[in-house]
Amino acid sequence: MKKLIAPLLALALAAAMLAGCGATSDTPSHGDGDAPASSSPSSKDETFKLGETAVFKSLKISANKIERSGGSEYNEPGAGNVFLGVQFTIENVSDEEQTISSYLLFEAYADDVKLDQSIWASVEFSDGTLDGSLSPGKKMTGYYAVEVPDDAEVLELEVKSSWLSSSKAIFVIDIPE
Repeated sequence: MKKLIAPLLALALAAAMLAGCGATSDTPSHGDGDAPASSSPSSKDETFKLGETAVFKSLKISANKIERSGGSEYNEPGAGNVFLGVQFTIENVSDEEQTISSYLLFEAYADDVKLDQSIWASVEFSDGTLDGSLSPGKKMTGYYAVEVPDDAEVLELEVKSSWLSSSKAIFVIDIPE
């Protein structure tokens, strides 16, 4: 019996440690007096519009504006496509430094079709990216840029506060013509 207790305790301890390594829930809320655009009671996700702020435990994320570009002389989107850049401001509201990675925290969809972040589109919106370390109380402003079909109507950007988070803020933005 004693030989069975030690392995069972070790197994229980290992299970408890692994449970702490799973995805975390950091449900965003509307900040700065914004009224919710929409929300599902059973969902960990909130929907936001351009100009609204998603408030997580450690970060405030605001979508400021969207810009459209046909490219430049040496940097053009593919045939039938345009570049879009959404300017975000991210504020660290925690007491610890936060690492921001646009590749790990953002997912994009145009008219419900998955998009990848575009390095070429980022070149057109050169006023900063959303990558780097952010000290407590500090802000960063930069663009998340994608290439979309010219006739796309709606851009959805899903943003998490941490790559381990299971919750996200969904920014639903009409694409300008």
